[in-house]
Amino acid sequence: MNFKILTFNWHEPYLCMLARIGYEFLVVEPEISSDQYRRWDENMRPVPTNVELISMSTAREILDRGEFDLIIAHNIKDLIAVRDYSVPKIMVFHNCLTTEIKLGQDRISRSDYIEKIDILMKGVQKVFISGKKKSDWGLKGAVIPPGLDINDYGGYHGTKDVVLQVGNLLLERDLMMGYSTSQQIVGDHPLVTLGLNPKILGSRLSRGFTDLLENFRQSRVFINTTVDEFEDGYNLSMLEAMATGMPVVSSWNKTSPINNAENGYISNDLQYLNNRLEYLLKNQDEAMKLGEKARKTVQEKFPLHKFLASWGKVIEKSVVDFLESTGINLQNKNIPFENKVRKNILMDFVSYPATTAHYLERAFKLKHNVITCGAQINADIIKLWNLEALNHDITPQDIYRDNATPLQDILKQLPDGWEPDFYMWVETGLSDIPSDLHSHKIPKICYLIDTHIHLDRHIEIAKSFDFIFLAQKIYVQPMKNAGIKNVSWLPLACDPEIHGKIQADKSIDVGFVGTISSTKDRRRELLERLQKQFHLDCQRKFMEEMAEHYSKSRIVFNNAVNNDLNMRVFEALCSGSLLLTDFAPGSGLDELFQDKIHLVNYNDDELEDRVAEYLDNAAERERIATAGRKEVLQKHTYVHRADEIIRILNDELGNEKDANLIDKKPDSYYGNIRKDLIPLVPIDAKCILEVGCAAGLTGQELKRRNGAFVAGVELDCNAALEAESILDDVINGDIEKIEIPYRDETFDCILFADVLEHLVDPLNVLVRVKRLLKDNGTVVACIPNVQFHGVIHQLIEGNWTYEKEGILDATHLRFFTLKEIEKMFKQAGYFIKGVEEVLDPQYDKLSSSSMTALNFGRTQINDLTPDEIKRFFVFQYKIIAAPCEVVKNKDKNMSQNNEYLTVLDNLVAEANQAEEVGDLEIALKLYDRALKMDPKHYETLIGIGNTYMKLQQPEKAKNFFEQALSLEPENTKGLLGVGSLALHNGDLNKANICFTKLLRNEPDNTKALCGLGILMSSRNDLDGAMGYFCKALDINPDNISACQLLLELSYKTEKFERIEFYLHKYLEFHPANLNMQFALAGIQYKLEKFDEAIKNLEQILILDPKHELALTLLDDVRADVV
Repeated sequence: MNFKILTFNWHEPYLCMLARIGYEFLVVEPEISSDQYRRWDENMRPVPTNVELISMSTAREILDRGEFDLIIAHNIKDLIAVRDYSVPKIMVFHNCLTTEIKLGQDRISRSDYIEKIDILMKGVQKVFISGKKKSDWGLKGAVIPPGLDINDYGGYHGTKDVVLQVGNLLLERDLMMGYSTSQQIVGDHPLVTLGLNPKILGSRLSRGFTDLLENFRQSRVFINTTVDEFEDGYNLSMLEAMATGMPVVSSWNKTSPINNAENGYISNDLQYLNNRLEYLLKNQDEAMKLGEKARKTVQEKFPLHKFLASWGKVIEKSVVDFLESTGINLQNKNIPFENKVRKNILMDFVSYPATTAHYLERAFKLKHNVITCGAQINADIIKLWNLEALNHDITPQDIYRDNATPLQDILKQLPDGWEPDFYMWVETGLSDIPSDLHSHKIPKICYLIDTHIHLDRHIEIAKSFDFIFLAQKIYVQPMKNAGIKNVSWLPLACDPEIHGKIQADKSIDVGFVGTISSTKDRRRELLERLQKQFHLDCQRKFMEEMAEHYSKSRIVFNNAVNNDLNMRVFEALCSGSLLLTDFAPGSGLDELFQDKIHLVNYNDDELEDRVAEYLDNAAERERIATAGRKEVLQKHTYVHRADEIIRILNDELGNEKDANLIDKKPDSYYGNIRKDLIPLVPIDAKCILEVGCAAGLTGQELKRRNGAFVAGVELDCNAALEAESILDDVINGDIEKIEIPYRDETFDCILFADVLEHLVDPLNVLVRVKRLLKDNGTVVACIPNVQFHGVIHQLIEGNWTYEKEGILDATHLRFFTLKEIEKMFKQAGYFIKGVEEVLDPQYDKLSSSSMTALNFGRTQINDLTPDEIKRFFVFQYKIIAAPCEVVKNKDKNMSQNNEYLTVLDNLVAEANQAEEVGDLEIALKLYDRALKMDPKHYETLIGIGNTYMKLQQPEKAKNFFEQALSLEPENTKGLLGVGSLALHNGDLNKANICFTKLLRNEPDNTKALCGLGILMSSRNDLDGAMGYFCKALDINPDNISACQLLLELSYKTEKFERIEFYLHKYLEFHPANLNMQFALAGIQYKLEKFDEAIKNLEQILILDPKHELALTLLDDVRADVV
């Protein structure tokens, strides 16, 4: 199938890579600010032949025509743009949420951000470009790393003795790109920088893809410094350089594909990397050797075919899931009724809005797929039933059916692949059941409302249905007595969105909504009595207007016809006013609500006394009304009734087994959580590999336990696809044929849950995975015991019958006893640390006996020890094993390869991390330990000073900053610390000296610029202050502190043009930051750019409908427009 896909132009290289899948792509060039668009840049990539560039207005026209099969969004702004269109959607996550939040100066919490975008994410498939991105977001979805065809690259010769750096906004995104680190590594070596980098002297855009390739081929070495905390250890530019055959020098990042001295150089020692650059610049042959291995790494770990195959699966799954969410079964899945969470319901009723059928349809549609059939009321019925006050449109059903239309004709008109799980006829008093209903095998259900009026007719109707639900309880037993099976009481209910409480003054003593007969009857008589003594307001209203009338009434009066439990009971309670109703004996009212707790009952002879009592006692009246509303909302909405129908059908129809499932593995085979194995995995295991991860549920539990990184290997492609939405990484393939793409000593634990017995050569697999274990790593395995007495008994009788599950599972290739398990692990180079047994309960009867023999039919085994007897009753062994030889050469490596931090550096790094996440007391303790090791360690002194500043203890910070500065007088961190402290203490001259000196050494230090801005503001030089904040924002547009300081001064000076520009720039990086978007709307209001202000405010309210400031400002703007 050739899909037509809508997407957005935020990343030309990625879109070109995606376009290789061959589908038709229409790419919107999005608006980044007023009348400014992100046009396709052919300097980055030419437009592929299957890509067409369009505007958003054109995209909307095509969406309105329903011609797109899929939408691929790349950020929240994209999702907002298409939120109103019912089309399959995929969201690609290119960045870590942690990075976004940190760049935004932690102005929003992770949980708040996720909560705000949750509504946009409903039903959206998620794709993460790396396992790190997925783990960081904490959402389910597929991981699809980039993919390249190395045949598109190649030709490296490296004849130019230069270092190449490629990337956009490297300085502006220093937090994640590590630009400042790259400068330290490169030092004085010649450097070429390609990309959009307005603040980097000499940087230029490539002159097209050919120019970029030529730079990859000519330049000697590529520099990468993406920061481990905030970004992957690679990006597309680095992979393209490697695919060309170019060696890479990279700062340390745990997800980097570079192995030191194998296919490049990687370390956290910047001086070491500087030396490696110098070495490669002098040794072209060595660069070519490393580059060839780097090229092979891309071929193995980032192949284009895997990228395209993974995207193909996700696109297909997205479309299929979307269609199946609407009830269309494209894959002809035969799912048992009770297992199908979202059911297809064919509802049959005459359409008009103020009816139980309409409310029930609304409730079903919240959780299920509903198609309606039937006629609709006409003008004659409206007049006959006195419905002229019904101020609602009467919408036709999805499929028209009059009384003469058989059900077969309706079924033919259903969408292809949409098969009803049940047919439901709801009584409206206006239609008959289909004449051919009895000839259809689908479950047939009816909901009968007015059995209190014509019981015999309702019994005849019920005979045509499999399940009967009655609104009136008193008629359940007569139905059963008439031989009707599966009869249930299902009371009427309320719809809170229609019948809910409306804030209004209580201006009516007694309110009533309903029909009043023109002839004398009980209801009319009671109302006339109330009219004489109280302010009674009787109306003929419907739906929301009825709810408003009830809400204005202190008391709502109800009177039953033939002791029915009518709709008014539930609708009046839902309005939040006191319901006064008769007892309606036998109706079930007293089973649902209590007199004087949820409502008030009356006898006819005391009606006026009850009304007077509760009109006089407002507190008691409101107490009961509040309790009644709470009760009805918690138990008696149409959603509750829909859920009850489904529960009953699941229970009754769920016993029917599907013959087509006999030959399949049961769902539990791939969907089990191995809770018995989880305790065997060390609690401190932070990195786990599960071989045979199935659908990922065991790994999910391990992640929940302590937040571990869990990767999986799974042979079954469907199970692997499910696991991809749960685990951090999933490799779909045969463990005996694939290479696990992780470096040595990655995992704390490798789990084989019922896997080894399925392999051709399990010994070889154990040997191959041993390299992946850390020094203290373990293997956890569970293996069935072929010595089990049940198997031996069958064997003695000449039987060896395979089964779907168990010891003789038809897919088992190897069979083990305990001795064979021990032998295999020993040969693989492991020692067994522990063995647990899953025992047959029969063993408990034997364990205390002194028997030494076992009988197996006609065979007896004698002279058995207790342990030997026990082994015949073990279903399965659980093994904990570890490598026999653990070589610890870290000390050696530290001196030779600079691969390990010193103890001191480790302490300081740990303290820095604690400081960053706000664990300030822990940070101080770690810094103190480091200071005892080296009292003059510069980084430690600065760290302590910064921590005390964050603790609001500047007097303690001062000594440490000054000590650090005395050790290194020109060091920027020391100057910044002392300057910030001086600014805090009001010593403006000292602060000025520190910041100015710092900027002489490091002109682009935004913190120093902001410091001078605050200093100038303190001296009341507001224009000078704004100038410094603007300089800081020119260097780093997403500096939120500078942005907020400039915003504050803009209001003070009434100069708004510059802050508008910088807010636009900031929102390019953080389109979902509602606070800054609100700030922009306020500035636009001040500049009288009303349309732009309204547009921004409306976008805010999409994500946060209760944003009070946005609501208020929107009213102000609209008022000024008027």
